[in-house]
Amino acid sequence: MLKYIVLALVGLGIYIGVTYKDQIEDLTDSRSFEDVQDVFEDMSDKASDTVSNLSGKLEELKI
Repeated sequence: MLKYIVLALVGLGIYIGVTYKDQIEDLTDSRSFEDVQDVFEDMSDKASDTVSNLSGKLEELKI
């Protein structure tokens, strides 16, 4: 019987999470953190591209 209660609560939690996802994100303000993370990833990608570009130019100068 306890297994069925736990299963029902898990199902209810998943239903609430899927149905009210946007409202929960607005309430916790997690979208701003996602925006910051996206900007950080973009900047790290640009830095990585710049480093590999400079490394390529350095290799050209050595040859």
